[in-house]
Amino acid sequence: MTSFRPDASSPTGPVARTLYDIAQGFDWPLDPQARLRRALRLLRRIVPYDRCGLLDTPAVGAPRLVVEPDAPEEREGVGRILRRFLSLLTDESHRATVRRPPDAALVPLWASPSHLAVPLVGLDRVLGVLFVRGTEVYTDDHLRLLSVVAAQIAAYLTACRLREQEAQIVTEHEAARAAADAESRGKDEFLAILARELGKPLMPIRFAMLTIRSEAERDPAVQRAKDVVERQVRRLTRLLDDLLDVSRLGRNKVDLRKEPLTLQTIVTEALETSLGLADARRHRVSVSLPEEPLALEGDFIRLRQVVANLLSNAAKYTPPGGEISVTGYREDREIVLRVRDTGIGISPEMLPRVFDLCAQADRSLPHSDEGLGVGLTLARILVELHGGSIDAHSEGPGRGSEFVVRLPVGMPA
Repeated sequence: MTSFRPDASSPTGPVARTLYDIAQGFDWPLDPQARLRRALRLLRRIVPYDRCGLLDTPAVGAPRLVVEPDAPEEREGVGRILRRFLSLLTDESHRATVRRPPDAALVPLWASPSHLAVPLVGLDRVLGVLFVRGTEVYTDDHLRLLSVVAAQIAAYLTACRLREQEAQIVTEHEAARAAADAESRGKDEFLAILARELGKPLMPIRFAMLTIRSEAERDPAVQRAKDVVERQVRRLTRLLDDLLDVSRLGRNKVDLRKEPLTLQTIVTEALETSLGLADARRHRVSVSLPEEPLALEGDFIRLRQVVANLLSNAAKYTPPGGEISVTGYREDREIVLRVRDTGIGISPEMLPRVFDLCAQADRSLPHSDEGLGVGLTLARILVELHGGSIDAHSEGPGRGSEFVVRLPVGMPA
């Protein structure tokens, strides 16, 4: 396709050609100094001058002054004139009492037989001033042409500003992301160190319990004390394991050992390891799984951990005598697991954060029941590592909650 070229034989041909050439020069918002100088040189074809000046005043950074022809001895004088014109436009008291007309870009700041100055008006503010000084007598046509070129320059400067703002936003976003990543890495490393250091006393405690086991058989008081210590050691071990898992997953140091599995096997094993609290609180637990195996591929230990965490969470937030239901089925190319309870529910404000690390849905729980709040975080990370998703649903406080896990269908074992 042949590019458009103004007809030089037309009476308006030279003017159209000049305006076209100026517009073509504003093709890239980089290196604006050279492109602005080129525009001022082209302007001379239709608005003759012996000196032309352009003052650009960005919101951030130093003003840009372009003088053509560039004469160092006259830059200060031209810059002083342009700054004086600009002060008339940006004076607060003047703007407060005199409303600028909508076509402000076409109103001259100063017009005389040998001088013209017009504002560069952007989207929402005055960007600068364009000024010419000549030996010929300027007419209204010269003013109109200068105003048109000023509008072209203002549009280009606006594009440059938008690009600079975009680049600044990207830079700030990348810096914030890098800071967040560094903070997350530091947190994961701290959790790993904390878990290791807290785990060191556990082994001596276990050995000490072995030495008093025989004594406990003869003394009921010692037996009760031994049972309490062993129960708390198991609880502390689980908490430390959760901390280590969070730190490893945060640093991508967990390898999944995938194998063909069935949802039935995972749920059965998870129930055996996590129903202690539910039994203690007399929860009614129901399980609904089809007879046909629900095949999937994954790491058995990790998926069992997901289901166990969901069951423990349901038991923790369901009052004594409540109900917990576990339902599994296939839906298209996904295996779906639903864990529902009749517990305290989740507020709308909490729902978006329920999987965040250390989030607590209810601070009214006894401190002994709170835990670290990492179980749901682990569940989310592990499910996503298996290519699945997990969502939380609740109709509000006191209405119970439901967690829905979706995993890709696998080949039958």
